[in-house]
Amino acid sequence: MRNRFAALLAALAVPLFAVLGLATPAFAAYEHDWTTNVTWYEDSSRECVENRYVSGCVQPYGDYIWLKNNGSADYVVKITWWDLDGDREGYCTNNFAPSAGWTVCNKDFPEGHRIAWYVVYHANGQWWSGSNQTTTV
Repeated sequence: MRNRFAALLAALAVPLFAVLGLATPAFAAYEHDWTTNVTWYEDSSRECVENRYVSGCVQPYGDYIWLKNNGSADYVVKITWWDLDGDREGYCTNNFAPSAGWTVCNKDFPEGHRIAWYVVYHANGQWWSGSNQTTTV
């Protein structure tokens, strides 16, 4: 009888701990945003990087992530980011061809947080990434 009770208790405890474990911020889902096609305007507060395949910027005022595909229409370009002072992380993907120019994701980051980010592109069957940047928003 005692063994059955212990087995039943163990069987109930495993799903309970699994559910409680999934509720913690450590298991937060990645935020995935698609860019919107917009008109580029000059703003000296943007922190930008670029290479032959992708240009990317983080604009603290307004919490914008800017992306431009510098490669070809079959390249995927994105910015991967994470909040160094919080528990959010995600990526912003450009879903437009290079002819669209600059595109943007509008985020809502907490004021004063440090956002780490880097540009990513997929070309010739491989993923490539730039170096890490940090911007305070």
